[in-house]
Amino acid sequence: MIINFNSKFLFLSLIFLLNLIFARSFGISSRFNVYITNNLPNDTNPLTLHCKSGDDDLGQRVLHKNEEYSFSFRRKIIIGSTLYFCHFWWEQKDKSIDVFNNHIAEKDCGRVNPDLMECYWKVQEDGFYFGAHRYPPPEYWKKESW
Repeated sequence: MIINFNSKFLFLSLIFLLNLIFARSFGISSRFNVYITNNLPNDTNPLTLHCKSGDDDLGQRVLHKNEEYSFSFRRKIIIGSTLYFCHFWWEQKDKSIDVFNNHIAEKDCGRVNPDLMECYWKVQEDGFYFGAHRYPPPEYWKKESW
């Protein structure tokens, strides 16, 4: 059986197009914004954090009261393969948590538009709280203790 170049090209183009449609329909290629806010008590030490993924080291940051740190990325096509975690230090406490993983993406983050999802973290004296949208302001719920 002889398949000419045009048939191969058409077939591969169709496969690529179907892959894109599948990725878009399941939010796999959506852009995600992750926000982390220092909501620790006044007159205490600042919050220090260091965030990473398997591919990216986002570096260490110091957040003072009510300061926010954010980062954006596109989720990998392979479901469940995108993971960001942060190590937090405050006073005598330190904790590492996943700030983005497959479960958080599917269950918790809020959709802003077809191509953008947002995930909000608020660090407090008793732990780490999560909210899905900025507008209207998110209702935060506690996900982790120190």
